[in-house]
Parts: sequence; C-alpha cells; structure tokens
Amino acid sequence: MKKRYYDLTALLGTGCYYLILYGMRANGKSYAVKSYVIKQAYEQGHKFVYLRRWSEDIKSKDVANYFDDMPFNELTKGEYQGIMAWQGYFYFYTIGEDDKPVRGQQVGRYCALNNYERYKSQVFDGYESIIYEEFMTDRIYLGSNAMPEPRYLMQFISTVARDRNIRIFMIANTISRVCPYFSEWGISNIMKQRPGSIDVYHLHGENGTVDIAVENCEVVETKSKMFFGIGSKQISKGEWDVHEVPKLLKPYQYYDMLYELKASYDTFNFCIQLMHDGETGGCFVYIYPLTTERRIDRVVTNIFSTDPYVSNGLDARIKAECLIADCFRRGKVCFSDNLTGTDFGNVIKYYDFKGVI
Repeated sequence: MKKRYYDLTALLGTGCYYLILYGMRANGKSYAVKSYVIKQAYEQGHKFVYLRRWSEDIKSKDVANYFDDMPFNELTKGEYQGIMAWQGYFYFYTIGEDDKPVRGQQVGRYCALNNYERYKSQVFDGYESIIYEEFMTDRIYLGSNAMPEPRYLMQFISTVARDRNIRIFMIANTISRVCPYFSEWGISNIMKQRPGSIDVYHLHGENGTVDIAVENCEVVETKSKMFFGIGSKQISKGEWDVHEVPKLLKPYQYYDMLYELKASYDTFNFCIQLMHDGETGGCFVYIYPLTTERRIDRVVTNIFSTDPYVSNGLDARIKAECLIADCFRRGKVCFSDNLTGTDFGNVIKYYDFKGVI
C-alpha cells in the first residue's frame, strides 16, 4: 500500500491567512507547502519568501537544497528542472547545453528574521506567501519579554504584505511546548490538540478579526525500525519531544517538604518544593506542574507585581530560597515526569529567572 502523506486541502479550506502546521517529522508538511507555492509561482506568477530565524540558516547552498525533493518536471509541466538560489533570490532553472543551470523566472527570495529591519525599505511586489520553517525551537527565540519574537515576525510580515493579505505558513515539528507564539497569540489548546485536528483562533486586529488556523498534522504510519528510546515517540508518533530527567528515588511521602513556591511563566505553572531526605540528611528540589488553583503565596514570575511575595527571582533574604538556589547549582533537582522536566528546562532557557539558577 502506498504511504499516505499530509494534504494541505483542509487547512487551506479554513480561509485563514495565518496557517500553522506542526506534528511528527517527515509526514509531508513541508512538502505540501512547497508544492503549493511552486505551483502558485508557475501558474499564477505568485512569489514567496522562505524565512528562517537566523542568518546562518539561509546560506545559498542550504536553501536551494530545501527544494531538492520537489518534482519540478511535474509541477512546471516539464518547463523547469529545479530552483536555484542566487544573491538572496530563488529562480526556476533549466539545464543548458553545457549541462549547467540557466536561470529562468524569479519566484521568490530567502530571508532571516533576525535581519527584519534590513528589509523594511525593500519592495516585495508580487509576493503572496511566506514560509516560516522551524518556527518552534528548543533553543533561543529572538527578542525578549518586552519585544518577543512574534512581534519581529509581525514587523517582517508588514514589510512584505504592506496593505495586502498574504498567506503565512508556519511549519514545525513537535519540539518544545515553550514557544512565545502560543502565549502571544493566545493559542491555548495547542498543548492538548489531537493529531489530525484543526483549531481556528480569532484574534482582534487593527482592521477587524484575524483568524489563525492551527493543525496538528495527522500521524502517518512509518515502518522503519530505526528509532528507539524516548525520542522515538516524537519522530514516529508526533508526541512532544522530551528528555530524560531525574525523578524521586522513593515515594513522595517518604520525604519532608520544607518550603514551596510557585514559578509562573506565561501558560506554564510549576510548584518548586524544597525537600528533605531523613535517611540521608540531604536536601533537594522537587518540581511538578501546577494544574489546579491551589494557593501558593510565594511566586516567582516574569509578570510585574507590587505584591511583596511576588518577584522575578529567588529572595536572598529567605534561607529556604538560598537553599533552593544552592540545590539548582549542585544539580540536586528532580521532577514529577520527563515532560515537566523538559518544559521547565526550556522555560529557564527562554526566560531570565534571575537567581533561580
């Protein structure tokens, strides 16, 4: 039986201009979007932007290879053999008599989001689509709490679109649940969205409602026996990527809880507890997700507050919090489960905890 890949029809059918595709690796998300923009370029003359986060991701050789899996003869009815990248632009090409590529129609360009200011004065006439690949990451996003990455993207889109409506394809694998786009745009259900489903969010814009369609792309069956361990579920089943983290060595009731605080960052809420092991005499930190409205007065967060019990870091005047900081420094930290540990690790990479670690 022929392997079934992702189909873009349902997502396009929402009529939304912002289209988010995420899910398992190698299920055809990027392939479908690339096929769409190439057909639009050939049949309608619509150009596209291939966007990445960093300048080093848009070297000519690398971006040209992005299209290596495309059936250009089929998509262009035999007129072109491929796409070439040259001086920031994409061109269809044919093969000349000397077996070298000959540039044809210009179809797009490649840009880096970290250089968004450089594009402000440039003209993007005829550009109808932007493909932002790997917009989710488990590394570092652009910007800061005051100016997060989604606002960089909005600035870039305004440069390309001007006063037109264009399609924004945002593509990612299920890498990290800590993503500024989720909180900035209020994409609240993405953590528990089922594969194969599409959610549409309605955001208030300057000139009316802006609709964002989010698809957790359907899992496609793979027969490969190459994958194993924790990472295999992300590759073959599209589950969120997790890392192995330390967990309690004994049941929770065997320890004494000395102190606790709440860590709250965007949609993520954790309980951080200072624990004592009566058998060894040692202290350690235990972290689990706060999924209920249990009241904890002491809060560490990135949100400004005049409450004396709320701050953006641990308080050196509180002995228990000094012990917590010491546990972090010495690696005496464990978690309720791998997903919590992965989420917490990604949160502290993205936000400045100021003294927590």
